Amino acid sequence: MPGEENDEKARKEQFDTALEEVLREVEEAEQRDEDDTGGKAGDAITPNTDAQEQASED
Repeated sequence: MPGEENDEKARKEQFDTALEEVLREVEEAEQRDEDDTGGKAGDAITPNTDAQEQASED
């Protein structure tokens, strides 16, 4: 039936779009890893300056 063909085509297009988005996210994550400046993840979440200084010494 013609409606079923349209539904299948719409599902495939939606799948292709989702796959493209996932691949784009992976590429962006890889780029962020390459651009990593060596910062510490804990630096941004703790207001404790002593802990930040200790983390930068590690």
